[in-house]
Amino acid sequence: MEPWLYTSEAIPDGYGMGTFSIGHIAWLVAAAVICITLGRRYRADDEEKRARIRKILGILLIADEIYKYVVTISTGQWIWEFLPLHLCSISVFIAFFHAFTGWIYFAEYLYAVSLPTAIMALVFPDWMNLPFFNLMCFHSFSIHVLIMLYPSMLLFGGFRPSARRLMRLIPFIFIYGVAIYFVNNALGSNFFFMNGAAEGNPLSILERYIGGWYRVAFPIIAAIVWLPMYLIPLKLRKGRS
Repeated sequence: MEPWLYTSEAIPDGYGMGTFSIGHIAWLVAAAVICITLGRRYRADDEEKRARIRKILGILLIADEIYKYVVTISTGQWIWEFLPLHLCSISVFIAFFHAFTGWIYFAEYLYAVSLPTAIMALVFPDWMNLPFFNLMCFHSFSIHVLIMLYPSMLLFGGFRPSARRLMRLIPFIFIYGVAIYFVNNALGSNFFFMNGAAEGNPLSILERYIGGWYRVAFPIIAAIVWLPMYLIPLKLRKGRS
């Protein structure tokens, strides 16, 4: 099979572009430019146009996810790991539902969970063993850029994160995490990186030193990430009042 058809799980060694290569950095720059440019456009639009943009973006996310299934199934490379159960895959559907319902808790999830996880995935991708010109490499970058774009756009449009809403979401996130633990045991999968941190992921550093105990750090990492994400907007609002 040609290198541009392989998934990261199946490709032979020696084809990858590598983390922080020119190709990787090009994608990061493109992601920043897209978020800032479209975010400013979204801020300038009226609510009718904003709603249209959200729906288009939600549909693009679903289409990108379907694209993954088309590529992996048609090339005989589909595995359980491609089920939409990773945090970023879940974000695809949360964004789609928000686009068509506008439910504020969907927006909160996209800000609190989807935005930081998409940024981490883009900065520390686990698909860098793929070449730049590869179908699944394009999917992996494009879908994470779209996931990052959606909540970024909401922020440009005036979305205000709420710690109270986050507290109400945390029990559901915890329950889902417990469910995923049993799914991983049943399928031999690694959703949420519960059965091993991906190479290049910062969690792999913890795993190297403390082994499987790195899972205990998940809520600590979440707290470290959420603290500035919620304190800084609060300080800014108080400063303007």
